[in-house]
Amino acid sequence: MSELERYKKIKSSFLSDLNYLDNDLIYNNIKLDLIDGSVPNFINKKLDNLTNTMSDFYNDVKFPNYDDCEDYASLYDKGRSNLFTKRLDDELNFGSKVLELGCGTGQLSLFLSRCNREIYGVDISNGSLILGEKFRLENNINNAYFMKMDVFDLKFKKDFFDFTISNGVLHHTKDARKAFRNLVTVTKPGGIIAIGLYHKYGRFFTKVKQRIAKVLGKNIFLLDKNSLKIKSKDKRDAWVIDQFMNPHETLHTPSETMKWFEEDGVDFVNLIPHCDNVNTPIFMDRPKPSLSYFKEILMTINRKQIQEGGFFIMIGKKI
Repeated sequence: MSELERYKKIKSSFLSDLNYLDNDLIYNNIKLDLIDGSVPNFINKKLDNLTNTMSDFYNDVKFPNYDDCEDYASLYDKGRSNLFTKRLDDELNFGSKVLELGCGTGQLSLFLSRCNREIYGVDISNGSLILGEKFRLENNINNAYFMKMDVFDLKFKKDFFDFTISNGVLHHTKDARKAFRNLVTVTKPGGIIAIGLYHKYGRFFTKVKQRIAKVLGKNIFLLDKNSLKIKSKDKRDAWVIDQFMNPHETLHTPSETMKWFEEDGVDFVNLIPHCDNVNTPIFMDRPKPSLSYFKEILMTINRKQIQEGGFFIMIGKKI
């Protein structure tokens, strides 16, 4: 079976007909362009200026890269070393249909590809997708599918995915609120949604460094503890550019995100960083948190989180 022929297995996930014919993919009667020969491009209209800017940015800044991952085993070990991704892997069911919106170089998508899960990795950056596809091919991972697609024009059926995640992506779009709504639309009732966003207050010191970076350029790493820990110059430069020279980001709060959940029919499940026991299963249902819960989150943004850029992850279940 050719690499493109694999897509026949997932044709039922799309809004319109997807067919494989003479080594081409045909979507809605239109032949899809291929990125580097094997990644289908579902974008068939002109993108807005900001989306084009972000696409160009991540074509140049392929973050994260695969320098520290020789094969799937090393990628898997890397994923298991992170508490959040380890628990995702532990709690996602066998055979789940998973969408990563803004998959970048595809490391999370490929990490989650075990247990016969059906993985869809969507991004707008050709360079990042090529890097992820190269690793997929080298490691014979046949249940992961990378595609170029716009978050504001998703081609998937409504109520399709068991788990959708957009981790550190929505705040780089022109409208994080609308992008979240599109993510909810393609998640099935009872499915889990996870979004990672920059924290309005936890991002304070990063914003200061962004201003300094306009003068120091990449040498801003000398003032950043996380950057100083990175031994590889290429990896360090990618981190510095992504954190301190990114052309667009918006800032959010857990309470704001809770309003999105309420408006779009999503029940609160979890918030990371936790105010409760960090060993609590991340997909476990719990009562809607009170305002005091979010105030506590605001007051307990610890030093480690601030050093990592003021980031939080909100998890919910579609009603």
